[in-house]
Amino acid sequence: MRRIVPKTLRAVAILVLVLFLMSTFCVPISASDVSVGVQGGQVHARYALYLRQNVTALPNMTATIDSTTRPDIYSVFGQALKNTNPEATPSDLQLDISSTKALLNLTCTMDVSGVSQRSGDILAVNMTWLPFNINSDLQAGNFSFNTIGKRYMRPILAYYANASRFVGLPNVTITGATFFVNKTSIGPQAAVNYVGNFTMLDFRSLNPTIDQWNRTYTVTNDTTSWRYSPAERLDFELQIQRGNATHTAYTASYGYNATVSVSGVGRVKGDTLLVGVGTGKTEWTMAAIVVLVVLCAVGVQILFRNRKKKITKFQRR
Repeated sequence: MRRIVPKTLRAVAILVLVLFLMSTFCVPISASDVSVGVQGGQVHARYALYLRQNVTALPNMTATIDSTTRPDIYSVFGQALKNTNPEATPSDLQLDISSTKALLNLTCTMDVSGVSQRSGDILAVNMTWLPFNINSDLQAGNFSFNTIGKRYMRPILAYYANASRFVGLPNVTITGATFFVNKTSIGPQAAVNYVGNFTMLDFRSLNPTIDQWNRTYTVTNDTTSWRYSPAERLDFELQIQRGNATHTAYTASYGYNATVSVSGVGRVKGDTLLVGVGTGKTEWTMAAIVVLVVLCAVGVQILFRNRKKKITKFQRR
C-alpha cells in the first residue's frame, strides 16, 4: 500500500530545506569581541572589531600590518600599553584590515609580556594594561583606519550641524536635522564632536577592575573566564526633516564585549589574575596518594577473601 505524506508535513520539510540552504549561503556579521587568554605565563590578546555606518563611503580594501610593513607599529602600541602599565610590552603584533562601503573589520592580535609573575605554585597576571587607548592616525595605504571619526565622518556631519543653512536655499528641501547619541537627542556641535573624536583602538571602557566582571568556571575544559559588556563606544543617529516628514539619514554603531580566560581554577584581586600552575610535585603526590589508596583497597579485599575461604573450609570440617 502506498504511503501518502500529508501536505502539511511536505510543507514543513520544504521550509526546513529552504532555511538550511539560506543558512548555508548567508554569512552573518559577527559582533565585536575582545578576548585575552592566559596559558601558563603566556598572555595572548585578540581584538575582532566591527564598525557599521553609512555616514561616509569607506574604501573597498584589505591589508595586513605588522613590523615588516610598518616598523613603527610596535612603538605605537608599546607606548599605549605603557601608559596603563609601564611593564607591559607587545610582541607578535599583527593587524588585519578589511573594509567595504559601510563596514570596517579590524582584527588585531598580539602577545603581552612583562605582566606575569610566578611565585611558587601561583601565577599572578597584571591586567591593568587592558584599557589602553591609541588615538594616532594609523594608516593602511591612504586609509586612516583608526581615526575614522575625524578623518571621514566629522566633515559630513558638520555640514548638517547648522540646519538653518538649508532654509530658503534654492532646490533644498531639508528643513532641520536632529542628532541622537545613545538614543538621546543632543546639540549638533556636541554630536559632531562625539562622532569626530571616535577612534577604533580605544578600550578605555574596559576600565572596571576585573573583579567586577562576571566570573564563570567551566568544568569540561577546566577554564575560568571573566566577561564584561560595556556600553557601545559609538551609538549615533542623524534624523533629517523634509517639510513635515522625518527620516533617519545616517547611523553609526560600534561596541565590543570582553572576555579574559585562564586555564584552571582562577581568582582575581582587583586587576590581578591569580591561578595555580603547580610545580609538578603536587600532581605526583596526589597521584601517589590515589595509587596507595587503590592498593590498600585491593589488599583489604584480598585479605577479606582469604579469611572467608578459611572460614568456609573450617565450617565444612
